[in-house]
Amino acid sequence: MSPAAVGSPDSSAQRWRPRFSWRLLAQVVGLVAVFAIAVLAVVYGELLRERLQGAGYAAVFFITVVSAATLILPAPAAVSVGAFAAALDNIWAVGLVAATGQTLGELTGYYVGWSGKAAVERVRGYETVRAWMQRRGTLTLFVMALIPNPFFDVAGMIAGATRFGVVRFMAVSWPGRAIKNIGYAWAGAAGVQLLGWLTG
Repeated sequence: MSPAAVGSPDSSAQRWRPRFSWRLLAQVVGLVAVFAIAVLAVVYGELLRERLQGAGYAAVFFITVVSAATLILPAPAAVSVGAFAAALDNIWAVGLVAATGQTLGELTGYYVGWSGKAAVERVRGYETVRAWMQRRGTLTLFVMALIPNPFFDVAGMIAGATRFGVVRFMAVSWPGRAIKNIGYAWAGAAGVQLLGWLTG
């Protein structure tokens, strides 16, 4: 190949052409869908309460499973859980169902770590979270499940890579998620009540 061909505008354009990512598109569509469902839960809250209460809790479970299974991408769990809590009028049930869904969804990250440690080591934040896991694995998982943060996926991967134990992983992370999601549910219900008081 001649030097002119190497430095030609066509080769430069090919080098810098952005790559279309189906994964990114799926993540964006997923986020939009979660927000849309949350809005519908508030708009049609009366219908959910009177006719579709069971389906409402099933929707909470489905949304939280899918959201938690989206690795590294922070999903709007607070929005969806808060919206459904306001629509269904049962803060405790919504919070506990959401915690269960998220815990099951996080098994995707655990499996990624369990299936191949080399891939996990390239994830941003791996070294920091690994140091925490080595010192206090159980406490690290509980606290990271309790506090809203984007790094629980990394902790789940490391737990899988180090063979932390899947039952122990779920048993440690679920209580933290339950406390957090009950807080989301309470905040959502209180926010809707406050909005109604201000506009009513």
